[in-house]
Amino acid sequence: MEIRQFSYVSMVAECGSFTKAAARLFITQPALSNYINKLEEDLGVRLFDRSVTPVKLTYAGEQYLEYAKNGQILVEGLQRKMRDISQNQTGRLRLGFPSERIIYMLPLLLPVFQKEYSGVRIETVNGSGEHLMEALMTGGVDFVFMPVWNARKGIGQYKVSDEELVLVAAKGYLKDEDLLDRERRIFNWKRISRLPLITLEKGHVLRNCVDTLLKGTGTTANIRMESHSNMLSCRLAAQGVGVAVVPEITVGMLRDTENMEYYHLAEYPVTWEVDALYREDIYLGRLERDLLRIVRETLQSHKKKLLGSF
Repeated sequence: MEIRQFSYVSMVAECGSFTKAAARLFITQPALSNYINKLEEDLGVRLFDRSVTPVKLTYAGEQYLEYAKNGQILVEGLQRKMRDISQNQTGRLRLGFPSERIIYMLPLLLPVFQKEYSGVRIETVNGSGEHLMEALMTGGVDFVFMPVWNARKGIGQYKVSDEELVLVAAKGYLKDEDLLDRERRIFNWKRISRLPLITLEKGHVLRNCVDTLLKGTGTTANIRMESHSNMLSCRLAAQGVGVAVVPEITVGMLRDTENMEYYHLAEYPVTWEVDALYREDIYLGRLERDLLRIVRETLQSHKKKLLGSF
């Protein structure tokens, strides 16, 4: 099996169209169709049902793609091992980030990484956690950087940072009775049900975390609205629409927002772990291990600066 065969079949399956797939592969549609037709003749099966729009994989196509993906993973692992042996530090890395995390992390780590590996091309994918995990499992990305709430079978975790979760509100919005300690900016979490809460939609890791915090105190949230973005939640809270729980990186990116205050959720910081996620069956070469080291060291260094403002 050629890797090109897999990439062509995979792209048609992803696009649901030979024309769209050809455009993304930078070849002509007739050339792609002829290639897939020849592959089907060699295999003796139809890989695609062309009678429907968009075109869909047949059962044989599904099986082919599943086995081909495993083959691609083995080939990529071999390439990484050969790269280590030859000390040829070139190639590419495909990194996945949630939509806002890429804004925070990539400008920090990319300049540092490129000083050591100027010959390595970085490609990025961003989207929801579910989308990124699907890309990771199917070989679309090498690493996903995101907070982890539950471990997943077959997924390795490498801790790159801890982040505090904080409560954001407009200046003067919270009363003294809402706080355990105004001077140290410690919020009384048991008062959360009294306040209109702006929170992320269900399915986001942060929303799961907030729901767990609520369950732990037996408190029912007074949800004012559901948001798709921590930055949006933070800016709405700064305008007095309600309060929001966000990771400290969001406050760091919006620290100059007027009329915004943040508070700790408890006397001791409430944190979550941000991990680099990868498939456990993937060989991690020197390049991949160095990337993880650089990400961890860079985020730890930036966190020390961030703590100065907290």
